[in-house]
Amino acid sequence: MFKLFKISGDSLYPFYKNGQRVLCLKIFPKTNISVDDTVVFKKDSYGMMIKRVKKIRDGTYFVEGTSPDSIDSRNFGVLDFKEIHYKVLFKI
Repeated sequence: MFKLFKISGDSLYPFYKNGQRVLCLKIFPKTNISVDDTVVFKKDSYGMMIKRVKKIRDGTYFVEGTSPDSIDSRNFGVLDFKEIHYKVLFKI
C-alpha cells in the first residue's frame, strides 16, 4: 500500500524540503529497513514524523533529522519496528 505525504518543516533539509511530497510504502512484517532509509512514524507527543535511520541495533532503530534542532531519537529514544508506519520510496 502506498501513501503520499507532504513534508512539513526542515528537519531533513536539504534531502527533503518543506512542502515537498514523498511517496511511501506501508511497512509490513517482512519490509526491509536499512541505515539511511527514511521512515515515517508517529510519536504521541509529536504526531507524525519523518526521519532517517542512522543506527540499527537489536531490532531497534535510532532515527535523526539533519538539523541540529531536529526532534528525533536523541530526544525520545529508539523506535521499535512496530512503531514505523511507512518507508519513503522517493520524493515527487
